[in-house]
Amino acid sequence: MFQYFRIKGESMLPTLQSGDIVITSDLVEIKSNDIIVFNDATYGKVVKKVRSIKKNYFKVKSDNLKTDSPVCSTLHPKRNIIGKVISVL
Repeated sequence: MFQYFRIKGESMLPTLQSGDIVITSDLVEIKSNDIIVFNDATYGKVVKKVRSIKKNYFKVKSDNLKTDSPVCSTLHPKRNIIGKVISVL
């Protein structure tokens, strides 16, 4: 399934800018360094780069080294992944 999301914020600069639209797919394998959209209990839908995947959990990182996000310091369940970013409009 494919979904569209609009980027808000600067945590993924320079790769993604606020206002960009990304298309995701849940039909592809996700691996380290892929950009994904996932659900976070505190922040809702989040776009980040996969830092690591272990069994049923993953960690993420931001591209913008000037920002720090609390979602980057937690393990997230793989079931929260909405999809991998496959295109940027």
